[in-house]
Amino acid sequence: MALVLHYIYGSTASIPQAVMEEAGLAYSLKALPSGVDDVHLDHYPEAKFKLSGRIPALEDGSSVVFETGAIIMHLLAKPEAAHLMPAYGSREYSRFMQWLFYLTTSPKATLMELMWPERWGRFADDQDWVRERAADRMVTQCDYLDSNVSDGTFLSVGFTALDIYLTELARWSAVTGMPMWRWKNLSKIIEATRYRPAYKRMLAVQRISWPKQAA
Repeated sequence: MALVLHYIYGSTASIPQAVMEEAGLAYSLKALPSGVDDVHLDHYPEAKFKLSGRIPALEDGSSVVFETGAIIMHLLAKPEAAHLMPAYGSREYSRFMQWLFYLTTSPKATLMELMWPERWGRFADDQDWVRERAADRMVTQCDYLDSNVSDGTFLSVGFTALDIYLTELARWSAVTGMPMWRWKNLSKIIEATRYRPAYKRMLAVQRISWPKQAA
């Protein structure tokens, strides 16, 4: 049965979509109405019931999986996508899981604060404070990533779903004025990934353009 990815334009659904493109999995996209996000799903009770109030969400037969990291791991368990992560139980698999959690809980969360500080502060001064603190953390996190990735790929085993995740975070980072490709080692991964046919297909399907100020 084909996979159905429920998404909002420009959301983190683009990451599992790129994974599905790389794996050659059959899937379809189902967009929520324009202007709706997972905060406002109460206005769409049918969607909220089915998707547990979270976007992106992946339908796989009778199962519904939400949270970007969980969707990615669900997809990587399929034989077609197994090449996008190291072998289960290997040392590199542990590193893969470590960095998958790190990307989700650190730079992704920081980018959310940089892009939408109003979610954490009601008044302009509070929002400025949130943005400034997030900018400081972004530099620290990118320094840390840059010092730990391999040459041209995230892991020494070669291209994995982590490269996709990092590249999508980098694409979003352009609007913050702190593009992640300013870091030399991260830039190599980003440049290699954004020219992959599967990644370009994902952009084309969602009608997304790569930022003009790219490296």
